[in-house]
Amino acid sequence: MNSTTLQSALREWTMLISAPRLWATFAIVVSVFVAIGPSGTMEDMGVLERAAFWTLLHGAAWTIAIVVITLAEISFAGRLHSTPLLLAINALIAAPFVAAAVELIRWSWLGAAPSLPAYGRQLVVCLPLSVLFSLLTHLTLSATTPEPKSGSDATAALKPPNDAAEPAPLTARLKPEMRGPLLHLTVEDHYTVVTTTRGRQLLLLRFSDALREIGTTDGVQTHRSHWVAASHVTGLERDGSRLFLRLTSGATVPVSRSFTETVRTRFGRS
Repeated sequence: MNSTTLQSALREWTMLISAPRLWATFAIVVSVFVAIGPSGTMEDMGVLERAAFWTLLHGAAWTIAIVVITLAEISFAGRLHSTPLLLAINALIAAPFVAAAVELIRWSWLGAAPSLPAYGRQLVVCLPLSVLFSLLTHLTLSATTPEPKSGSDATAALKPPNDAAEPAPLTARLKPEMRGPLLHLTVEDHYTVVTTTRGRQLLLLRFSDALREIGTTDGVQTHRSHWVAASHVTGLERDGSRLFLRLTSGATVPVSRSFTETVRTRFGRS
């Protein structure tokens, strides 16, 4: 596991624990378990002890599941194109760890000595739960909170130009408030950073896959990790031997040598 993966995971863990949907779901699930008292907890525990037990058990299970699934999601997202397969693999990786944590808590709290048969039964129970954890984590990662707008980003969001007759398919992956004509695509860690006229958002998506979803948007790739919409280009700039495209937002985008001729043909010479 490299530092880039860990940085990406830390970003996602921070975002996940600040997501109201996660805490609301957790509270509902714990409340249901406290109310129905499964596994004999209704008969053996009072309501306060039952609440403490299920909060601890679910807290440990959810924490382990989210940590493991996030790492798996980031590691496999660029290699697997099937979302159901990705979710299944995430769940299969997380379930053994979740089952082990549940068995340890049951042993420490209820005195139920762990055994291989008991662990096997717990694994069967935890597998579908891990699928739910995987789905919840994936949905949250696929709708990453947009970054705060800087001055240049805010300028870009003032007036959305009409880049295409139809919205780019890529924008369907964005949060509703971020959907607008595409301005710029770039790469950050394992993510594609999508800039529209309404802001920026990170998507856990390969850059090459993002390029396939720009639809009829008129644009040009300037670098192996940059694409810009043609209507947002105001001109070319040169800094020594380096060539850049200047955007309507005031930002500049690098032009690599392999794309120089295409860019100059399209936008003139600096």
